[in-house]
Amino acid sequence: MRHGVLTAAFFTVISDGVLLFTPYYKIGIYFFCLVHLCYISFFLDKKPPLLLFFFSLALLAFPLPILGACYAILFLIHILLAYSLCTQKKAKPFCQLYLLGLFLFLCCDILVAVGYFTAPQPVLIWIFYAPSQLLLAFRARGLQPQPKSFVPDL
Repeated sequence: MRHGVLTAAFFTVISDGVLLFTPYYKIGIYFFCLVHLCYISFFLDKKPPLLLFFFSLALLAFPLPILGACYAILFLIHILLAYSLCTQKKAKPFCQLYLLGLFLFLCCDILVAVGYFTAPQPVLIWIFYAPSQLLLAFRARGLQPQPKSFVPDL
């Protein structure tokens, strides 16, 4: 797999472990921010700069709701890039399943956010989360990055 996807999978495992087994939710959400940064770099066909990870550590200084908003913005960018790629003809065989994975991931995140203010529903969260991660990781392999004309110089 090209850069981005394998790193995103690695950060997903870390964030899952932190969120499931520790009370350090900000660190877990931070690692999920890194997950989306990795997928964004994958779609832009850019190697994620190491410096970006160090600068993004500043996100941990923000309160949880602001960190959650940063996460939501990165997720939205991830969705927009994936959808943009799916409008290209060469991406069709894998794209619908990837977008389904993003939709399931979004449903999971909505349930997590609702659970933050009410009682969480762990069974429903996992029903959406587990298939979403499998679809994202395995379908990303077949996707091609954005054409170079689309990618801004970073």
